[in-house]
Amino acid sequence: MTQSQAIQSMELSFPDGVPGFPQLSRFQMTQEEAGQPFFSLKSLEDEQVGFWMIDPFPFFPQYEFTLAEAVKKQLQIEEGMPLSVRTVITVRNEGDVTVNLKAPIIINEEKALAKQVILNDENYGIRQPLFQRPKAASE
Repeated sequence: MTQSQAIQSMELSFPDGVPGFPQLSRFQMTQEEAGQPFFSLKSLEDEQVGFWMIDPFPFFPQYEFTLAEAVKKQLQIEEGMPLSVRTVITVRNEGDVTVNLKAPIIINEEKALAKQVILNDENYGIRQPLFQRPKAASE
C-alpha cells in the first residue's frame, strides 16, 4: 500500500457505515495540521458523531497487515491506487491515549470510499497505548 501525504480534507463514503453507527455513511475527514498525523472524522449526517484518528505508521512503524480480497473489492481497490490507513484514538482517564490497531480504517483516496476492518491478528489490540507515560518518581 502506498501512503499519501497530501490529504487535508476529504468527504468519505462508508458503504457499511461505521461500527456502532451502521446508519451513518457520509463523513468528513480533516487533517488537523498539515504534515501532522492527526485527523478528525465527523459525520455529515449526525453532528454529534465524530472520532479522532491518526496515521498509525509514525507511531507503530512495524504495523502491517494484508487486506482481504472482499475488502479490496468493496472499496474498489486496484493495484497502485492511493490508500490511507487511519486508526481511531481514544483519550481515557488520567489523559491516557489509546489507539485501536485491531480495527483500522482503510481509505481508497481515489474513490473516497472507506471501511473500518477488523483484523484477524492477535498482535494488535483495541486499546494500544499511543504514548508511554513516564513513571512517577515514587515508582
